[in-house]
Amino acid sequence: MVFTATVAVAVMAPAAHAQGVPSLSLEEAVDLFVANSAELDLARSRLRSRLGDARQGRAISNPTASFTNEDLGSYSEQYLNVTQRVDFLWQRGPRIRNAEARASSARSEFQADSARIILEMKHVFLAAWEGTQVVAALSETEDVFDSLVEDASARVDQGDLASYDLQRLRVASATAKQRLTRAELSLADAERRLGSLVSRDRSISRIRALPPALDVPDATAALARLDEAITRRPELDAARAMTEALEATASLIARSRLEGVGLTGGLKQQSDGRNGLFLGLQMSVPLFDRKGGAMAAARAEVDRSRSDVQLLRVSIEREAALAEARLLAATQQRVLLDQSGIGESEDLLAVARIAYDEGEVGIVELVDAADAFLEARLLANSIRAEEWRAFFKLEHAIGGLPADAGALR
Repeated sequence: MVFTATVAVAVMAPAAHAQGVPSLSLEEAVDLFVANSAELDLARSRLRSRLGDARQGRAISNPTASFTNEDLGSYSEQYLNVTQRVDFLWQRGPRIRNAEARASSARSEFQADSARIILEMKHVFLAAWEGTQVVAALSETEDVFDSLVEDASARVDQGDLASYDLQRLRVASATAKQRLTRAELSLADAERRLGSLVSRDRSISRIRALPPALDVPDATAALARLDEAITRRPELDAARAMTEALEATASLIARSRLEGVGLTGGLKQQSDGRNGLFLGLQMSVPLFDRKGGAMAAARAEVDRSRSDVQLLRVSIEREAALAEARLLAATQQRVLLDQSGIGESEDLLAVARIAYDEGEVGIVELVDAADAFLEARLLANSIRAEEWRAFFKLEHAIGGLPADAGALR
């Protein structure tokens, strides 16, 4: 099984992870989700059903056969009749267009459902990854406090450290422990959600999310052709296909004034030996129901569908513009963060610990350095996760980025 093999490889990876919790990259998680998702299975079933209905709509009606025997004593007659409706001769074209348009609409709606479901899965993955980073940062901070509490207690006993400093350290340590406990619970929940999405049989309760790529793929090429990109949205394709189906239906109704026309042929056999073939014609006479109301309703449906397409396009353009702005803002925030020097917080903590060991800084200063390190790490991780969320939202909003943009599925 693909999932088992992938998870086995992930467990054997050299990176340090929690005992018994397999790790997956975003690409691996998406692949497994596509293969195992019950929601996608349901969407595939709906697609197959709608494609079957569309294919059936092209079918020609079956002929009907009947046999009649009239026994009048010394005289008898037998009839073998075969009747075939011939509406399809002038309705065949609209029926085929209707069926093809409905099939196209079904495929596009399946693509739209798949894109939406996969986007939700990616957000779950990012939540699990961000939770991992939060726990890592809090764990490192707690390690700093734990290593100091014992040393500070001994220094207080020796009279080398004020009791206030020890109390300040204990408060900071308790706070860090509480935050770490809450972060671990949130992480466990996020990893269970991720595990439930990629494992069909729920045999893997938690999945560790590996870090995504350091840099978000460049969407510049797609943004330069935003109008062209928006036309790739499957929702828009589905709406246009439904308009075509309604136009074919209106054409079908316009040609249905003589609906019910049929040809009957058969063999007649009489006891007096007068046998032979016969041919008949049946048709409706449009005196009372001329389909005027049905045609007006069909045309109104076509106009409504065209308006829906225009409104949907406006909505998609608005969504894409907002997604573009969100990504640009997130990218700018990440660039400003890189230029701000916050990344030096880790060096600051390392320098502060050395200075503490050499007696150059006190407990309060070291606690402040640890707090600064923690907040800087959490901020950096949050900004990075937000940039990825904005990228995935833009990718979805324009129906997928070009292959040369390096977009993830």
